[in-house]
Amino acid sequence: MDSNFLKIIPLGGCGEIGMNMTILNVIDKFYFIDCGALFPDPSHVGVDLILPDTKFLEENQIQPEAWLITHGHEDHIGALPFIYKKFPAPIYGTEFTIELIKSKFEEAEIFDAIFNVWNYFEPVYFRNIKLTIFPVNHSIAQASGFFIETKLGNVLHMGDFRIDKNPPEKTMTHENIKKVTEGKSVTLMMSDSTNSFQTGTDLSEADVSPQFIEYLEKENGVVLIATFASNIWRLQSILEAAYLTGRKVVFLGKSLLKNTEIAGRLGLLNVHNNVFIDISEINNFPRNEICLICTGSQGESFSGLHRIAWNNIHEFKISEHDTIIFSSRMIPGNEKQIDSLITQFTRIGCKVVTSKENNSIHVSGHGYQEDLIKCIETVKPDSFLPVHGTYRHLKKHREIAISCGIDPQNAYLAENGDVVIVGPKLMGVVGTVTSGRDYVCPGGIFSQNSQIYKDRIALAHGGIVVVSMNFEANNYNLVNDPIVVIKGVPIDSKELAKKVPMIFNNVFDQCAKKRTFSPEILQEDMRVAIRRFIEKRLNFKTNVLIIFQHI
Repeated sequence: MDSNFLKIIPLGGCGEIGMNMTILNVIDKFYFIDCGALFPDPSHVGVDLILPDTKFLEENQIQPEAWLITHGHEDHIGALPFIYKKFPAPIYGTEFTIELIKSKFEEAEIFDAIFNVWNYFEPVYFRNIKLTIFPVNHSIAQASGFFIETKLGNVLHMGDFRIDKNPPEKTMTHENIKKVTEGKSVTLMMSDSTNSFQTGTDLSEADVSPQFIEYLEKENGVVLIATFASNIWRLQSILEAAYLTGRKVVFLGKSLLKNTEIAGRLGLLNVHNNVFIDISEINNFPRNEICLICTGSQGESFSGLHRIAWNNIHEFKISEHDTIIFSSRMIPGNEKQIDSLITQFTRIGCKVVTSKENNSIHVSGHGYQEDLIKCIETVKPDSFLPVHGTYRHLKKHREIAISCGIDPQNAYLAENGDVVIVGPKLMGVVGTVTSGRDYVCPGGIFSQNSQIYKDRIALAHGGIVVVSMNFEANNYNLVNDPIVVIKGVPIDSKELAKKVPMIFNNVFDQCAKKRTFSPEILQEDMRVAIRRFIEKRLNFKTNVLIIFQHI
């Protein structure tokens, strides 16, 4: 890698929503900002989690000086237990963020990590950089942005943010930006693009609580509220509403219990202990005195909400008198799973409320256009890089920045793998490095381009036909009938076995005429011939495995 430059290299989050990971290269030192994961959709057969591809880092033997974490959402820390093992370095974050990472590392049996808790507005000095963190309004406690000062230029990384006019954080994002950058130049501003198409601004988090109070007061059955386990501010609103309306609260979901325990321990979540009951006690109270909070608002298969919808919880059964509230936004890619959940609850007879029916039951953690403009106008950066979004989100955010006075030549568009140079002079995108996705599957982690993963997908979609043939020791005379085993292919194995000798004779005759005859070539030609035979019969491509044995 060339030295004496200030480089930004996104490996995730630029070209998709989620899986955020950025490499900051200052002269000869590297800093890794965030390490997020993506959750698979139904097209990712056999995939448990999606990680950024770090092949570029491995091939160039790049090791970080530190991990710099903006906040504790899964799309910013979810890949860390997997990738940290290859790139160990001290981890820096706010107290709540560090506690969430520690919990993940314990599950992954990582016990040697060095954690450092930093404080807002107190500079931290590393090699080649001075970093000051500042609080931003977001849908998780202690979310942060970074102001990074170097001798080659200064970078403002906004993290995920919005502007809340009545914030639970007690301060507003743009005011905090002004505090850390006032009197200093900002060479590059990196800004969250998730809601770049949303005009205006969203409601305040404080506007949500009265809606919950209203539902908890008027509904006659159990009120079940599904939300993100990490949204401590939302949980606080629900708990306060439950206390004011005299409802008992039941938590359902491992991550929900873990996050609330951490938040309570750190004093971020204020609760009345007598409001909680265990799910085993739920039938001891009238249904109109119960508020059930659970995870699964995105339709996750093993979540509490999914289990309730299909009556897979022994202690509690949903009924037609109950109300289901989705206090969350629909993350792109999860539409089918969420619709399936809503349909199931509707079939039972429940009242289902989403943000489409009542837009006051959820506010986004990501800034709308008015918020984005306010922050750009506060900073007035020399150059601008939209991050955290699909290409169309990034492009829209770039257009917004240009409308705010950013020189179009200095408003960059970069996707995962692009190398952006902004110091000692503004150069923009100058090249690319290897990027992509790695898949966490049963049995290991595989690149999306690996043959193992391609084979798994092929097997899932095409089934498999195995043909075993036994020949005499020194020739290709069949000793017995071929054995055919078929899985997932609509053809009769006995019928195919009768055709195999004829197909083999034709293949052998053609193969024998080749100048380079070999057992390997014969076996491959036989595989292709069987595959073509099945494709002609069924108009269906399958996977074929040929086994030759001489006995």
